[in-house]
Amino acid sequence: MLPARLIRAFGGWLSDAIMEDIRQLSIKLLETLHLNVPERQALPNGGVPFSEMVAGVEEHLADRGWFPFRLQPGKDFGEGATIELRDGEIWVHEQHEIGVGRYSEIESRRATSIGEAVKSLIEAVGGSPIDGVRVDWSG
Repeated sequence: MLPARLIRAFGGWLSDAIMEDIRQLSIKLLETLHLNVPERQALPNGGVPFSEMVAGVEEHLADRGWFPFRLQPGKDFGEGATIELRDGEIWVHEQHEIGVGRYSEIESRRATSIGEAVKSLIEAVGGSPIDGVRVDWSG
């Protein structure tokens, strides 16, 4: 059997299979705002690498055009944000609760990069840490 390809990352050498696991966990955290204990233990000590979040969101946008969900025209989606890739431009759509069961209008704005859009998404759900999981902004 051939050895796994190694990647220098996060202060050491990691296999590309481990990097893929980290990317999948970062996407799960952004989609569900939660990771269970075994999933948290699989992360690097510094937390979820922001670069893996961006790479994972970029993959989802290329496949689906939206992350984490598609807007439904005329419907509130509640607290948070979603990212859209439309005609080569990145859009962030954000909505917040303004009263019990009442939500603001959906605000849409262009982002200059997927990284900027992911930062907006993280801020819209309360910032880092997400459910106690730190975001490693340097990673």
